[in-house]
Amino acid sequence: MYGMRPLTPAAVVTALLAGAAVSFAPGRADAGSVAFQTVPFGRAVTMSARVVKGKVTARSEIKIDGGKFHYVEIAVDAALKGTPAKADERVRVFSEAEWFRHTHAAAIKGGVVSYVDAHYATPIPDAELKPGAAVIAFLRGDAPPPGFPANAAFLSAGQAFERPERAPDVARMKTAAFGDPITINMGEVAVLPDGLELEVKGHTHKRPMAGGPQKEMAEIEARLGGRKELVVLGHVVEPGTPPQGSKETWQTRSWQGYELSLVAMKQGGETTLRVVRRP
Repeated sequence: MYGMRPLTPAAVVTALLAGAAVSFAPGRADAGSVAFQTVPFGRAVTMSARVVKGKVTARSEIKIDGGKFHYVEIAVDAALKGTPAKADERVRVFSEAEWFRHTHAAAIKGGVVSYVDAHYATPIPDAELKPGAAVIAFLRGDAPPPGFPANAAFLSAGQAFERPERAPDVARMKTAAFGDPITINMGEVAVLPDGLELEVKGHTHKRPMAGGPQKEMAEIEARLGGRKELVVLGHVVEPGTPPQGSKETWQTRSWQGYELSLVAMKQGGETTLRVVRRP
């Protein structure tokens, strides 16, 4: 399930649990461990195949494969990302971590499995997930294993339920990759695989002196965990002397172990960046 492969005696096997790494190391008594990972809003959006908004209609449990699994049933009002909502659609949302602990109980008990348990950073408190409560749910795209209801879906991370007031922010989150050009508009947020977020806060330019260089700047808010800083990246055009043409410089700055580079910009419009993670 979700890229998980059976235990093999030959090597460590890597898989996914709610978007995080799982490693099996048979024969190693010290291998059993659980690391907890916090998933912020932007990363929850970009790692989810589908994000839905609706109201809780029920909370219950169901027996599958000899185990009991809890779910939250949601009457879907709208799909904020992914497959559009169907009329009168209801989805039963399960925890993948609960299923994983069931299917790998022996390995966990034997201390031969290590995995990362990913939890949403700002969940709706469990006590508030009652029938009638309005929620946003972050869902994986893989179909749950046989035995689950036809309308079942796994959460992208543990407790990945958000308040509906954040619905407009879902469309602002844009998936980005290290090393590739990242083009975003004002108000949009580029989300990198490790949770780094970049948001363009503004564009400025300096009026050049006669015959002097032209300079424009992009103000980028960089966010990672609890750290936040405004990083200013410039684009300078220095006039050339015939027969030589003008010279352009696109600025790169270092921030928290990353190289942030300005690649292109249009005043008041799109900004293109490139991000490299330093070794």
